[in-house]
Amino acid sequence: MCAGGANSVRLELTPGTAECLVASADQCKIPMHDFTRLDYDFAIDGCDGVWAAPLWMSPDTWQWGAGSGEIDSLEFCGRDAAHLNFAGGGHQTIVAPSQLALSRANGHLTVRKDGAGIVTIVACSASEARAQAAALGSAQCVAPVYTGCADCMNASNTYGCWCNDATSPKHIYGSGGCQNGADCMWTLVSDIWNGVSGDQGFASCMTAVPSVNLSARVPNLQSHCAISVENIVVRGGGVNGSLQWGAGSPTACAALTTSVAARLRHVQKVV
Repeated sequence: MCAGGANSVRLELTPGTAECLVASADQCKIPMHDFTRLDYDFAIDGCDGVWAAPLWMSPDTWQWGAGSGEIDSLEFCGRDAAHLNFAGGGHQTIVAPSQLALSRANGHLTVRKDGAGIVTIVACSASEARAQAAALGSAQCVAPVYTGCADCMNASNTYGCWCNDATSPKHIYGSGGCQNGADCMWTLVSDIWNGVSGDQGFASCMTAVPSVNLSARVPNLQSHCAISVENIVVRGGGVNGSLQWGAGSPTACAALTTSVAARLRHVQKVV
């Protein structure tokens, strides 16, 4: 975690070393049926040619590949740009390098699940998120507008979208994370994978990056890539938008939802 920030995480590579770093809130179970929104601020430094995901949501039961329901809210896959991904499913999109460069960037990201179970991902600048906070009471990127699954999945959209016309139900509850005995629980994860071998994800995401003379499936040993995520807030259907954590989740998980976030804002105002 960042100093004094229970709802934050920071990872940094060691130059000259092939390594894989991961941090997960694996005791804090996010029930997808209650989940409505995830917000966080991010900062990236020196990550050209590195496969990393500052923050993503993994279903506890991972099955069906692109239909898994994995929500890679911000991922460097391929290694030359930031992407809003879903493990190969849904409508995935690249964030323009002019908006978010892997060499150095910061901003805000919002994941939403609407009433129909459709999941969207939007990246924006910190100033845009603050403007929304002034208007709506909480930092967030502007919500995308769509009329249904087909409209949300349009290839021209600059936001990410996950729904599936080929399954029944079509929404996230029809994903591998919720079907065939899966518990429909998700977990927050942050990672940097700069290793030498791996699974299908490694093969797909460790792309060649000519701009830094990097061949495919070769770790970037010159990188000092550092990623940090702060002000993580997970919202659900509870009081003031707090999430009702899954059974067995410790009380410390409250630091990641609105109950504690609201108190922190109050303390900051008083100070």
